Order: sequence, then structure tokens, then C-alpha cells
Amino acid sequence: MEDSITAARVANAILQDHSFSGHYVLVEGKKDVKLYRRFINEETARIRITSGKKQLKEAFDILSRNNYQNKIAIRDADFLRINNNPKFDPGYCEPIFATDSHDSEVMIVQNGTLDDYFLLISDSDKVLEFEKIQGKPILDLIFSLLYQLGCLRLANKRFQMGLAFKPKKIGGNKLKIEKFISEKTWQFLGDKQMVHIVCEYSKNRDREEEIPNEDFILQRLNEIVGEAHPANEIINGHDVAEVLLMISKAGLKSNSKLLQDSSCVEDLLTACFDLLKFSKTGLHASIEKWQISNNVKVFREI
Repeated sequence: MEDSITAARVANAILQDHSFSGHYVLVEGKKDVKLYRRFINEETARIRITSGKKQLKEAFDILSRNNYQNKIAIRDADFLRINNNPKFDPGYCEPIFATDSHDSEVMIVQNGTLDDYFLLISDSDKVLEFEKIQGKPILDLIFSLLYQLGCLRLANKRFQMGLAFKPKKIGGNKLKIEKFISEKTWQFLGDKQMVHIVCEYSKNRDREEEIPNEDFILQRLNEIVGEAHPANEIINGHDVAEVLLMISKAGLKSNSKLLQDSSCVEDLLTACFDLLKFSKTGLHASIEKWQISNNVKVFREI
């Protein structure tokens, strides 16, 4: 159903809704509705899914061309703020707001949700013992384990290598991160192993061009790693959820029935991210500044 949504349909539905005089908040997908809907003032704002970042921008532009002013949009930053990105404009003035980190999941884990998450699926003693053995907080461990994968994702995007990191269809086989991140030692098993696993996962995707050889991919990966991008701008939130699930089960030995898969982890993190935590983000600060300037209230007050 979501795949059938077009930017024109979203924009036209908003333009034809004469019964509502408030603001529309455009978001990319269903996960964003779960996250942001709890924070908006439902008397003055409504959320609309656009089914992707590209369509979000297209729908926003259609509304602008029709002189429709009562709109804002929230998008995942993805690689927007990486060093020397020619598409990044720090002075951008349209009310399209990007998440603090790479995406909403990374923003969430960086703003105090992990403690609440661990209270739901484990206990503090097990968490402290695990962190003591690893010599670092769990979030730092996750970021260190996933940094190379984040860089590979960026290399794939920049050099158009055709690698795949998610199933062809919903419910399909996921990339097996545990094949290059050890659940016994909690060590990254190396670039070569990671690239090989991702290449194998990317085969038979009905594409016209073959993916490059692994040596070429490793060279491009090393270029990205050498640029030393901030971890929170590189690492993907879905990967964070996968590794957090691994740590929860294999590291903390949790048998919580809440941990069915990584989607459940994402839902738990979202549930732990309340309005107070959201108010401490840069995203909220940017939206609040815009609200004051335009004398409107889209989000609820704390």
C-alpha cells in the first residue's frame, strides 16, 4: 500500500483538504509516524507519509508551487552532513528538518533511551558487567563495530557499486551481520570478511551490471575510512538495531519475549524516546526556533 503513494497524491490530498487549517508534517515512512505522532499537537498538526525522502521533497515542492504554506517536513539526515558534501547547505531556510544523526534511530540511541531499553529486556547488573568486560559503554561498542559497515554504505552510494544491504522484498533474508561481527569476542572480523559477505548478499539481484570485484570495493572503502567521518553521521540505525539485538541476546543473555527481531528493538527504542528526550535534540531546537518565528505550534509543549 505504501509503495503506491506518490508525491502528487500526497500533495493533492493536502491541497484538497479544506476542512483542516493547521499544519501538515511530512515524514518519510511508517516508523516516523510511530515516532513523531506522539509529539505533535493534534489540534494544530497532522502527519502525512510520503514513502521516501525523494517523494517527501517532491511533495513539499508541489505544495510550495501551489503557495501552500502550512507545512513542514522531517527527514533522516543520512549522509547529508558528511565532510565536503556539495549538497549540504548550512543556510538552507525551507522548513525541512533533518535528524541530528544519520537517521532517527541513531538520534534516539544518542539521547538517553538505552538505559530505559535495558530496563525492559535485562537488568543493570548484567549491563554493567558486560560493559566492564568490553571496557566501554555498549553504545560506544556498537559504534565501533559498525563504523566500517557505515563507511561501506557511503562508498557504495558515492561510487555506485550496486551493493545491497537489505532484502529485495519485505520479510526477505537480511544481511547476516554476525558473519563479520563476532558474538563471542565482540570484535569486528575485518574489512575483507565484511566486503565478501556483503558481495555475496548482493548477488542475484536482477541487475544489468555486475558489482565490482572485492579488491576494488576494498580500495573505495579505504578511501571513505580515510576521510574520518563522525560515526553518528555514518552509521545506519537499522544496523544499530541489529547489533543491539545481538548484544541483548548473546551478550546479556536476555530471553525477553520483547526481542523477536530487530524491528522489535526499533519499536522499543521508539517507545523509550519520550517528549522530554526529544526536546533535548537539535532537531527539536530547530523546529522550535521555526515555530517561534512563525507564531505556530506544531509540537506539544513539555
